Amino acid sequence: NPCWMTALSLLLSKKHTCSITPEQFERIAFSLCRLEAHRVRSSIGKTSRTVVFTLPGQACTPLLLPLVQKVFVHERHVFVYDGCCHSVEMGLALRKKYGSSYRQKPEKEEWECVSATPQVISATFPMAPLKHNKELTETLSKLKGDQASIVEAWMASVDTFLDMKAKEKKNFYTPFVCRMGFLMARSGIGNGDGTDKSGLALKNVLQYITGSRSRALSEEVINKALKSLKENRIKSEEAVKEFKLDNPGKILIEKCVFAHKGILIGEKTLIDTVQPKDDWSLKAAKKLKSCLCCAPGEEDEEDEDEENEAGGEKDGDKGKDEVDMSVPGAFASNTGRSKYVDGKAAFAFDPAQFSK
Repeated sequence: NPCWMTALSLLLSKKHTCSITPEQFERIAFSLCRLEAHRVRSSIGKTSRTVVFTLPGQACTPLLLPLVQKVFVHERHVFVYDGCCHSVEMGLALRKKYGSSYRQKPEKEEWECVSATPQVISATFPMAPLKHNKELTETLSKLKGDQASIVEAWMASVDTFLDMKAKEKKNFYTPFVCRMGFLMARSGIGNGDGTDKSGLALKNVLQYITGSRSRALSEEVINKALKSLKENRIKSEEAVKEFKLDNPGKILIEKCVFAHKGILIGEKTLIDTVQPKDDWSLKAAKKLKSCLCCAPGEEDEEDEDEENEAGGEKDGDKGKDEVDMSVPGAFASNTGRSKYVDGKAAFAFDPAQFSK
C-alpha cells in the first residue's frame, strides 16, 4: 500500500489537464511496482517469491484498477470488498480516530507509516465520482455529508469492478473475488447456518495468492495468518462498535446503492464471489446479476442466452483450449502468451517486460 499509488490516482483523476499520456502512466505504474517489489524482496530475503500489492483503498480503485490490470494482465488479482453499510461504519470510525485530514506527528514519522497512504483518506473521499448516475445525487443528499462521501467512494469502486467484469473477455480480468464478510465470520452472508468459515476463506485466498492450491501450505503460515486475521477482526469490531447503523440509516444507504441498479444490496454478493470451499472456483456456477426488483435468476438466463448467441461458441469448438477456471491465472494463461508467472518463478513480474 505505497503512498505513491495515491499520488498516481490524483494524477489519473486529472489526466485531461496534465501532459502525461496513457502509455506513460502504464510505464510509471509498471516501473514503480517493479522497484517496490525489489525493495520488499531485498528487505525480507530470497525466501519470499510472491509480493502482494494492495491498492490504497476504495477511493483509488476506480482510477488504479483498470491501469494495474492492463499492465499486469498475467498476474493474480484479488478483489476484496465489504458491504456498503459495513464500509460506512469503518469509514466513520477512521474519521473519528484520525480526523477528516490525517498527518503523521513528527515523533511518529516511521517509514512504514509515512510510506503508506492513510486509510482515512483513501477509504472516505471519492476521487472518481459516479457522474453518470443522475438518481444518485438525490439519494445521497438525504445522507449526512461524511456518510455520503463514503457511500459514493464505495459505489464508484464496485461500479468499476462490474464494468471490468462485463468486459473480461477483452481485458482478461478474472480476479479472486473475496467478500470481507466471509473473513470476518459475519453470520447470514452465504454461510447457511452461520458456521464460522473464516479459516477456510482465508486458506482459499492464500492458496490463490501464493499459487499453492496443488500443494499444502505449511502449518506455520496458516497459523500466523489465522492469528493475524483474528487480531484484525477484534480491532475492526471494536472500532466500529459506536458507529453501528440503525435500520433507518441502513435503508437510506441501501436506497443510494439501489440507484445504481447493477449492484446487489444487503447480504447479496458480487458476481463470481468465491465461496469458502475446498474446491473453490474463480467462476460462479451461476452469475447473480439480477437486481432485487427481479425474481432470482430471471435476468441471468436471458443474459446467458444472449451471450451464447453472440459468441456463437459450440461445445465442439472448446476441445483442448477449454479453461479450468479453478486454477489461479488459468484465464490469463490461455491467451496464447507465455509471460504468465505461476508463483514458482523467482520473479513476480516478467523481467523482459521491464526493458521495453
